[in-house]
Amino acid sequence: MTRLVAIVFLSALAFLLIRYRANEKVQKGVVSTLVGGFLVYVATLMIAELTR
Repeated sequence: MTRLVAIVFLSALAFLLIRYRANEKVQKGVVSTLVGGFLVYVATLMIAELTR
C-alpha cells in the first residue's frame, strides 16, 4: 500500500513539473523514478501472487 501511495504522489509531482516546465533533468529524474517504482510494484505483486 505504501508503494501505491508513493506512485500516486510521484505521478502528481511529475504532472506538476511537466505542466509548469521545471528543469529538464528534474523532470527526467521524476519520470524515471515513477516508472521504476511502478515496475517494482508490479513485479512485487506478480511474485506475491505466484507464491500463493
